[in-house]
Amino acid sequence: KRWTWDPDQIEGETTISSNVVELIKATISKQPQKLKDLLQLVSCLGTSFERDIVICAFPHMHDGTDPSQVGKVVDELLSLAVRKAFLERQGDSRYRWVHDSIQAAAMQQVSEADIVVYKFKLGMELIQSLEEKDVESNLFDIVNLLLHSDEECSEADKMVLLDLYLKAAKKAVEFSSFESCVIYAEKGISLLSPDKWSKEPKVSLELFSLIVEAHFSLTN
Repeated sequence: KRWTWDPDQIEGETTISSNVVELIKATISKQPQKLKDLLQLVSCLGTSFERDIVICAFPHMHDGTDPSQVGKVVDELLSLAVRKAFLERQGDSRYRWVHDSIQAAAMQQVSEADIVVYKFKLGMELIQSLEEKDVESNLFDIVNLLLHSDEECSEADKMVLLDLYLKAAKKAVEFSSFESCVIYAEKGISLLSPDKWSKEPKVSLELFSLIVEAHFSLTN
């Protein structure tokens, strides 16, 4: 059976999808600033997210929230987002977007360049604020926040990121997600020093070995 398609129908449906996102963006733009801030933050956390992650990140990403009141403020904002049908509950402490077009609209409140910077800042805040076990359990979400940024960072931060990309690449192999492994390992390699084989031989060998393993699995 041959595939057939109607270019006019595809264009029309794409236009409709774009129009829906624009309408939702207009709706979000009319919301209270704190709610807009919350929606922008959680739009970066994937299709679903934990309340505690939001509480951890919110005061660092948006000024003006009393740290002693952040739990109460976030709970009120999440409840408001649910009442306005942007989000829905998924258990006691987990939330998800009602539709992916709402998530896209929330993310598009700022420019693409600005959202890349925002995601990097959010990822770094989560690394610094979360306990190690929580970073591990949210590893892919955090790493994906950092991937597309070319932000300059200190040597100390670079080592933290290098360790994170290595862990993500290893975990991707465990899940047989070899394409993701290549992406994470290549990002890690980009952080290595020019004389990596003398300064960082162990991590260099691990990253290059992971890429070889992933490419082998992808071609067999």
